[in-house]
Amino acid sequence: MQKIIGIGVILQTPHNTYLFQERDHNTVMHPGKIAPFGGGVEDNESAHICTKREMFEELHLHINTEQLISIQLFEIPDQQGEYIHMFLLKDVHKNELTLAEGKAIVELSKEEALAHENVTGFTKLVLEYL
Repeated sequence: MQKIIGIGVILQTPHNTYLFQERDHNTVMHPGKIAPFGGGVEDNESAHICTKREMFEELHLHINTEQLISIQLFEIPDQQGEYIHMFLLKDVHKNELTLAEGKAIVELSKEEALAHENVTGFTKLVLEYL
């Protein structure tokens, strides 16, 4: 059975660049690395509701879940049957975001992200599906 325990969102700008979170150095997972915004599913919420909550918590961004484009479910290594649901959200304007979690919002082209040493391997894997 597929159990979704987290979500992530690749934010695409109107200029076909992508917005990522540069993570704080005091976080447990991937400190100082560049990754999608997202987080864990709470209680029995759906992946879409989790995404809506996380985008507001992290960026003060109000989204309509119908805008979310499903990229794929990615199984978590060493956690058989547990998945992260990755989404794409298009036409996001960086100047309309307020960073509430993380160190910075990083804007990169797909090519820049794939070559950047601080972008996580998982993020690069997801970008290959776009």
